[in-house]
Amino acid sequence: MLHRGGGLTNTEILEFDSLEISGSQLSNEEKVFTHAGAVSSREGINNSTQSLDDIIRETPGAYTQVDPSQGGVSVNIRGMTGLGRVNTMIDGVPQTFFGTSEEQGRYHGGGRVSGTSAFGAMVDQNLLVGVDIERGTFSGANGGNALMGSANLRTIGVKDIVSKNNIFGVMAKYSYGTNSLGPSYMGAVAGKYDFDLGYVGLMYAYSGRKLSQGYKIGEDETTIVPPDPNDPNSSIYAFNPQSLTQKPVNQLAKLELAYKTHSSTLQYRRYDNNLAGRKLIGNNYQINYRYNPNDILDINLALARNEASQHYNENVKIMSTPVGNMKGITYNTATMFNLSNTITSNLSQNLDLRSTFGVNFMSNSYSKSLDWDQSYSSNDGSTDMPGYFQYGFAPDGKQNIKTLYLDNAFSSNFWDFSLNLNYVFAELSTIRQGVCQDFNAYCSPKEAGAFKKNFNNFNISSMLAAKIHTLFTPFVSYSRTYRIPNVQEMFFSGTFNTSSDNFQDLNTGLRPELANTYQIGFNSFTQGLLYEDDSFGFKAVYYYSHIKDYIYNQNVINSDNFGPPNYGENDFLLLPLNTKAIFSGIEAELRYDMGFFYTKLTYTHQNTDRQVSQSEANANGSQASHINLAQSQFSELPEDYAVLDLGTRLFNQKFILGSRATYTGKMKRIDPSAFMPDNNTRPPANTGWQELWAMGTQDLPSQPIILDLYASFEPFRNFIIKGEIQNLLDEKYIDALNSYNQTMNSTADPLAMNNYARGRTYVMSFSYKY
Repeated sequence: MLHRGGGLTNTEILEFDSLEISGSQLSNEEKVFTHAGAVSSREGINNSTQSLDDIIRETPGAYTQVDPSQGGVSVNIRGMTGLGRVNTMIDGVPQTFFGTSEEQGRYHGGGRVSGTSAFGAMVDQNLLVGVDIERGTFSGANGGNALMGSANLRTIGVKDIVSKNNIFGVMAKYSYGTNSLGPSYMGAVAGKYDFDLGYVGLMYAYSGRKLSQGYKIGEDETTIVPPDPNDPNSSIYAFNPQSLTQKPVNQLAKLELAYKTHSSTLQYRRYDNNLAGRKLIGNNYQINYRYNPNDILDINLALARNEASQHYNENVKIMSTPVGNMKGITYNTATMFNLSNTITSNLSQNLDLRSTFGVNFMSNSYSKSLDWDQSYSSNDGSTDMPGYFQYGFAPDGKQNIKTLYLDNAFSSNFWDFSLNLNYVFAELSTIRQGVCQDFNAYCSPKEAGAFKKNFNNFNISSMLAAKIHTLFTPFVSYSRTYRIPNVQEMFFSGTFNTSSDNFQDLNTGLRPELANTYQIGFNSFTQGLLYEDDSFGFKAVYYYSHIKDYIYNQNVINSDNFGPPNYGENDFLLLPLNTKAIFSGIEAELRYDMGFFYTKLTYTHQNTDRQVSQSEANANGSQASHINLAQSQFSELPEDYAVLDLGTRLFNQKFILGSRATYTGKMKRIDPSAFMPDNNTRPPANTGWQELWAMGTQDLPSQPIILDLYASFEPFRNFIIKGEIQNLLDEKYIDALNSYNQTMNSTADPLAMNNYARGRTYVMSFSYKY
């Protein structure tokens, strides 16, 4: 059975039993075809010339949000993203950072894009060896408050740097690309001393890169165009490529110890970047310990602490408020504790049981520091009241989640069955500084002061697989998963406040999301299918997820029986609400390798029925209808997408030549015209006391198939030269789920289409391991 051990070590999130077929050891990418369920794995990330976004997007059912202003990676699984909807981890530790970037424009938009907000994992791909993705099911601690699935990014360790039987190792990589891509570099050193019953190892790695948005798009055009193509005198560009040029620096240190039945790892990871008007700093500390003397005791302990902050540069504005002059800083601190024990037993001659019982605690807090004496000192002289900003920008709050979990994996010669259970106790709390307005029927109590809300839920993930044949192992699964609201959903207040009243409007009755997910599929894996040393793997899955109390946000308008609401009199609230959503689709993955020739194919089809959030529109400005700060991002997957990779290995596999084709089907964005109909007019009043504005979607132009060509050569052992031509035909295309796809200005007119992806780009990389 597939064992995923509760978020403890680099390998245990998606740990496969040691498996050899025909005497050859399988890679993680091959092992997924021998196990039931919608699981995928990608290796060699640190040596790839592709971006981390592209690598994850090659995985069926998975995608990423592309946000040039955030710097981290934001994983999307089956059309859902963000903390809790997808449990994104680094070395088994959930990532909780929530970033907010500066506005690119002037007061009330000025035609430029707004700032964005998003969850993300702050790490450089040069430090990653692989990623494991699980969709629709869960196990261990990674199932606590995880609605749709999980993704675990694994960092390099001592054994990745020091070769077997050596005591010292060096790993180095340098790459450079045309079209504002690069340079990118990484250096790592490690020492390892083996003794009779264990080893001790120490490593340190340093990495950095430069990435700019001032690139040329397809057809040799520049990506920066005037926001109004009908105005030849326009000099206001959609965004400033200088502020979207980033040079992140990463550091990673690990101490590994193993003696007899004990093993432990201590690690420290640091992230520094300056992007979109602020300095990003991340410090991560982690301890893992394992004690495994026998089948009855396999104790895993993990302690981790993540500290992240954003320090805003001078003159930065957010929600038309001078955050930079206010010396704005946001903080996120998350602490995790996990303890589990695994028991492996033989119940009968043909039946094995592996049970894991554990407890997990997660404390996650958000806060900010602002000098309010500077709140009106904006450069252009604007003096908007900061009331909506005070509770809309980086909401303060704390999230405590306690999870008890029990995993059971039964295995026989003919079938496998897993039953994973957990019970979650959660609490959301904050100190409310303002009161709710009288007409806000969603808020109770309305008073300011300490506020706390508790949640309890029971989650289940079960799967049955029949071992009919190596080429046909069908499986079915059912999961029931909850996600409590995030601090940003629960405590964000979008009240448009032009009076001196201090309103902090909430939906105190916001309910957690509940997903019922059904999956049916089959695996295939064999070696020697056509030739003696070849390998063939195939996996196909159909899934259906019904989500009760799906969380979205929308403007709520205060209207009376005597006419339309009065502009600027606290009429607008942006509140989180609950509804239902349905996600269904097909995922398939094929891999065939015969040594001198290989091919990989992934395909995803998804149908989505959900209510989009108003904040996904990323509207700019400070008017009441635009108080959203892009608190959420448009996350609907393309209707279809596929990647085909073909290649050949020559000269004793020292030379590799391959090509990759990426197909993206019908994709959407928020329809800007649906945001404020009739050019800034309001819906007419009716007999009700409030009205809701609904957002719509708009189809984007059809996209061409993007072709890449790549080659690698190993002139001597462990020294590899790679070259790649990305977007070989220099096609002009749009990245799906680019955060700037949704941008509109203050009159709700769509901006010029300026979010095209890179045109033809040449990349060279050199890597060496000693």
